[in-house]
Amino acid sequence: MTHIKKVKSGSPISSFIPAIISLAIFAFTALFLGPIIGFKALGSVIIIYCIISFGFYYLKTRSYTYLISSLYLLVFGLVLLTIQLQHTGNPTLVFPPITRFFAFWMVIFWVWLLYLMITNKTRWKGNNVLELAAIGVGNSDDSYTERPFPVAKIDFEKDEIYALAAYLRKQLICIDYTDDSKLFFVPLNNKEALELLLQPAFNIIENTWIAFDNNGQVTVHISRKSYLSYKDNLAFDQLCSNMGNLFIEFLEHYRKGEGVRILDKVNNMKSDFFG
Repeated sequence: MTHIKKVKSGSPISSFIPAIISLAIFAFTALFLGPIIGFKALGSVIIIYCIISFGFYYLKTRSYTYLISSLYLLVFGLVLLTIQLQHTGNPTLVFPPITRFFAFWMVIFWVWLLYLMITNKTRWKGNNVLELAAIGVGNSDDSYTERPFPVAKIDFEKDEIYALAAYLRKQLICIDYTDDSKLFFVPLNNKEALELLLQPAFNIIENTWIAFDNNGQVTVHISRKSYLSYKDNLAFDQLCSNMGNLFIEFLEHYRKGEGVRILDKVNNMKSDFFG
């Protein structure tokens, strides 16, 4: 049976915010200070993005997507910083050997990133998780509630749940947080991942999360923002139950060494590219 998409389409604007900022800085500096300074300013911005991509996102997720992205941004920024536009008309001087070296690697990493984009490895998949949780859930007039919903009590080892968390981070499905007694899985989409840099703290009310505590209790909280991202008012308790059981299924797959089953399930649930 074909699944009818239940999550609203996202806005593409948020995905292009870094590019818009970069182009605005380049246009401003090139217009008022000249193209040479404009390229240097743009190169500096790209290097800052590289530092953020590696120092924050890669170290937080250990996803090689961010590693490749960081390397691409590094060599791209260095191309812009080493290019010698003052020698316009003489390509050998405009593109000295060091610039050509960085440009070679820039093309390599760009092609690699393009492959990752085509194979759906650069996008955060939180909306896919929301779509999976909504399968089989009917509409309801029941009001939304912020209360956590207890789903089930299961047996698992602490090492297993932490290993699953690391795997889901690396696959850009969830970020995770811990306190003294619980591990919280927080599904993210692209926009939420971008906002993570500015709002890194975990908010137990404003985030959607799936918690596994030390006693084996699985609890789900769906935020108002996530609930309103659905096109219809869905039966809330059923939605929470589906979400919790989905992550219990993820754990079962992972402890069997079948992490690829998780990826297949998530990737087969198509969602909006800009979500």
